[in-house]
Amino acid sequence: MRGAFVQVMELARRRYPGLEVVGTPYPLPAWKVPVVKALQGLQFGLLGMCLVGDKVFTALGVPVPAWYTQNVASNRFGAAMGVWFVGNMVVTNMQNTGAFEVFFNGDLIFSKLAEGRMPTVPELIGPMQAFFEGPAGLQVGGAGASRPGLTGAGMGHGPEL
Repeated sequence: MRGAFVQVMELARRRYPGLEVVGTPYPLPAWKVPVVKALQGLQFGLLGMCLVGDKVFTALGVPVPAWYTQNVASNRFGAAMGVWFVGNMVVTNMQNTGAFEVFFNGDLIFSKLAEGRMPTVPELIGPMQAFFEGPAGLQVGGAGASRPGLTGAGMGHGPEL
């Protein structure tokens, strides 16, 4: 989604030089925050077990399991890399909101969450054109107007526009 944000930013700045374009992450739903933190904790715990698990088992007075010796201790680096890559993939997917919310001058002009798709160029440019050029092509948003901005929340776990 980051590429989509950059495309929209370049389009808006090319069409309206001086337009302020801001990208920010879209907030995660409240229930996802503790799940993501727990998954990150699990990932780091498993990484620790990959590196020093045999010492943990010994310190607990538990014999080192055969599965650990055969699969993890024999290839610590490979096991740790697997935990790292799979863990990052799972956490990243949990943090993805699917949002691409575009605001112009404080008003929502497009919501991927509501529409279920990415915006078209006319959907993004139309409200800006109406603001800057007015209904009859008049320069409404000229030098005397306050500086409008294009913002958006989204881009996956996401930036605002």
